[in-house]
Amino acid sequence: MQKKSNLGSELDGWPGEYWLNISSQNVRNIMLDRIKLAEQKGCDGIDPDSVDGYANDNGLDLTSADAVRYVQFLAEAAHEHNMSIGLKNAGGIIPNVINLMQWSVNEQCHAYDECSTFEPFIKQGKPVFHIEYPKGDKDNNESVPATEADKICSDSAAKKFSTILKNLNLDAWMQTCKNAS
Repeated sequence: MQKKSNLGSELDGWPGEYWLNISSQNVRNIMLDRIKLAEQKGCDGIDPDSVDGYANDNGLDLTSADAVRYVQFLAEAAHEHNMSIGLKNAGGIIPNVINLMQWSVNEQCHAYDECSTFEPFIKQGKPVFHIEYPKGDKDNNESVPATEADKICSDSAAKKFSTILKNLNLDAWMQTCKNAS
């Protein structure tokens, strides 16, 4: 059970979601239970989200060293349960954890001009699954205009990434770069 003392600030833009004290044994025990459940359900990998508290106003004074230790803990647990693990965003800790990761998920590296940050995964033969949300909060089922999609899909730093365009609400709509132009 989550303890209130493990909660930090609310995540900006995500009402009801809070940063967690990733050094807490309670938080880690909850994550171990979730990893075991994922294994029981037949999952073959885990995708921990929001491990970049160090780069945000988290209310817990989380540091990049805290994030590295937490990701190392998660990687060890995933591997013990025969699952892969990917690093989601958190570009600042890539050099410290890339050897433990099998892949990466990145959101909005084109929008934030940081796709080159994730190139070390490609250099090690590990895939980068890249998602852009070019419509902002204007979710609909319409294609992104070709000129805008081409800018995203032709980003030289992201050329070897597997890129899709999605609605921010993560509904079923998507546009692939292969079909974008």
